[in-house]
Amino acid sequence: MRLLADVHVKSAYLSALRADGHKMTRVVDTLEPTASDSDIVDHARELDAIVLTNDAKDFTRFEGHPGIVIVPQTGTSAGEVAAAVSRIERLVPDLTGQVLYATDWV
Repeated sequence: MRLLADVHVKSAYLSALRADGHKMTRVVDTLEPTASDSDIVDHARELDAIVLTNDAKDFTRFEGHPGIVIVPQTGTSAGEVAAAVSRIERLVPDLTGQVLYATDWV
């Protein structure tokens, strides 16, 4: 799965997801530091990537997004997050417009 990781997603999560074979792009590597949430969603569309974020409040308001996976800031290990994302990839063929919480898939 191709993922676009928002600014505050833990680096341990990113490492575990990469190790699981997911293609990771970090917002901080491809957009300006002042990029808005709207810019991030637009960039995810360009990349055909799912947005990976811990910011449920801001990102769930967008329509027509390629998919959003909300990850927790605490309480879930990097391995659990990677396993959850892999389950989502396997069981949800099209994430377009969907918002899924990784903790529901642990």
